[in-house]
Amino acid sequence: MNTPGAPPAPSHATDAIALPAGYRLDEYEVQRPLGGGGFGITYLARDGNLDLPVALKEYFPSDLATRATDLRVLVRNADEEHEGQFEWGLERFLDEARALAAFRHPNIIRVLRYFRANGTAYIVMEYETGLALKRWVPQNAPLTQRAVLGIAKPLLDGLEQVHTAGFLHRDIKPDNIYVRADNSPVLLDFGSARRYAANKDFTNIVSPGFAPFEQYHSQGNQGPWSDIYSLGAVLYWMVTGKKPVEAAARVKTDTMIPASQLAEAAVYGEPLLAAIDWALQPEEGRRPQSVQEYRVALTGSANVDLELPHDGAADRGGIAASGYAKSMPSAGSSSSQKRNLLGTILFLDLVGYSVRSVDDQAAIKRMFNELIGKALRGVAEESRIAVDTGEGAAICFMGDPEEALNSALLLRDLLGQRYRNLLSVRIGLHMGPVRVVTDLNGSVNVIGDGINVARRVMDFAQPNQVLVSRGYYDVISRITDDTADMFMYLGNFEDKHGRMHELYAVGSGQRTVTTRKEFPSEASRTPLPLSDQLTDETLHDVEVELARHIGPLSRVLVNKARPLAATVHELREALAPTIQEAKARELFLSGAVTASHPPSHPASKARSQTQPRSSISGAPSQPASTRPSQPTTGGEVGPEDLAAMEVTLSKFIGPMARIVVRKESARAATFRELVAALASNIDKKDQREPFLAALHKALPRRMF
Repeated sequence: MNTPGAPPAPSHATDAIALPAGYRLDEYEVQRPLGGGGFGITYLARDGNLDLPVALKEYFPSDLATRATDLRVLVRNADEEHEGQFEWGLERFLDEARALAAFRHPNIIRVLRYFRANGTAYIVMEYETGLALKRWVPQNAPLTQRAVLGIAKPLLDGLEQVHTAGFLHRDIKPDNIYVRADNSPVLLDFGSARRYAANKDFTNIVSPGFAPFEQYHSQGNQGPWSDIYSLGAVLYWMVTGKKPVEAAARVKTDTMIPASQLAEAAVYGEPLLAAIDWALQPEEGRRPQSVQEYRVALTGSANVDLELPHDGAADRGGIAASGYAKSMPSAGSSSSQKRNLLGTILFLDLVGYSVRSVDDQAAIKRMFNELIGKALRGVAEESRIAVDTGEGAAICFMGDPEEALNSALLLRDLLGQRYRNLLSVRIGLHMGPVRVVTDLNGSVNVIGDGINVARRVMDFAQPNQVLVSRGYYDVISRITDDTADMFMYLGNFEDKHGRMHELYAVGSGQRTVTTRKEFPSEASRTPLPLSDQLTDETLHDVEVELARHIGPLSRVLVNKARPLAATVHELREALAPTIQEAKARELFLSGAVTASHPPSHPASKARSQTQPRSSISGAPSQPASTRPSQPTTGGEVGPEDLAAMEVTLSKFIGPMARIVVRKESARAATFRELVAALASNIDKKDQREPFLAALHKALPRRMF
């Protein structure tokens, strides 16, 4: 059995010869068979010492062995020939265990131990949850370039360690690749692995379609290039849906259609398809000769920007998770994301992670990914970006800042309830400016002072403690009425760079039920100037003005602070801490607007109730004297128009389209300005015209 995780239910034939539930082998208690093959049976078992599930693989060649009444394994025909075959196979089985035990890599199945018992031998492996690649690909089709590289690159890393140790795997195929719950692959079944050296004979191992020609005979020139052929064959199958033509049939006349002709270059990119075809050259000397050489080809092929992963897939579970393993990928890898914005950053650091063994680090990261996935459940994907920091994670929330606090508290509670004594995490929260950028691999990253301060805040936290900055406290305590009592002031702390941080610790997380702020009744209240009354128009103006400083987050903050303010001045006081620059904050508090941003209407006059709103939802309205009576843009932009723009733009930059449309609509004065601004957010210039054409098709009534 190749798969150590949760494959399809075992056959009745396997059940008939398998060890029963409850059977004990040393400290391992068999729970149920996971599956079987011609040479063995794999069980789900429980390690009694560590109280952990493990995969227990038993050597049981079905054509040679039988099960005795005492459950020992016996040779069916006890003659010299059959006993010799059984012993030879048993040594190969133990060779697999020895080979695997030498490797310590997160993308190679880990052997915990192996031993002889019960007339046969057993290999104890980590128990993985997920799917064999053979089942994972159909369930996730159609695959993207990122999904293919997300499988290929980690496998290459693991394979490089195998080759460095002097081994060849010799049987890479979809059945022997497992995809965990976080979408990370793991290479299985080293039963065919052998040490390679010059002029050494090999037994011929052939998996038709996936084995190179040199493995068809014992004198073949086998080396790292042989495993690279097999991995290339797996990638060919992933991008084309077809198994490669058997290598032996391609030696004289190669009739196989190359991946570059059969797969969609628009989806995978020509460089990736060319790299696959290079690995599948029938003549071994014409292929990449090392993993490093092939990695360069695949890395250079990462030129297509793709969508954010789904939660639980990693982004990728985990976080997304990549899961989440690297930066969260994004379709937006364009200039749309190379913008400054105000975000709430949740910075997490695993306590003592760097001093753990490589094996422990891999296990801890898997648990950590699962924990993050649970903590982020309910937070919309398009409103957050998660980045792997190596020893933890940084998550930038671009929506409601209270979501960051809720996620931090949920994470802390989960640590105490389910991960006690297994994981400890330090947690820091800060609200500040960040810049969302895209790296060379098309992954989204977050940089800037906001994330730097969040890290410094986290540095002062104790294990499983949540600390927040003064900047975050000022905002969250003013825009909500039930969080201020959760924080305990700790004072000023100096970081290693000499920068001071005013910190608050988050308490138990039990929020007190408070009554909304009571405002004076209409009868007793002194009439307010019209400009200080909270009407739809004044709320709109405050939102637009705030958006100039902090971006699309302004709408969320205004909506949250609105119930806690009786006047425009009180609303401004609640929102002012979100503005980082002192001078801009003072101007916002005073209600003045800088010369570069004139008022949306004359401040001395009340806006007419019959005057139409701005042509762009969320954008400043023009004075009535300057607004054209018949806009050449086709009239007011309604919610349906903005929704169509978002859907169309998402086809070019992905889920970040929602944020981009909101942000640009708050800035643009006309429909045409909005269209031009949206087009400029598409990084690839040759895609802008197709975007405009698609938008015209989606909005045929509008004039472009």
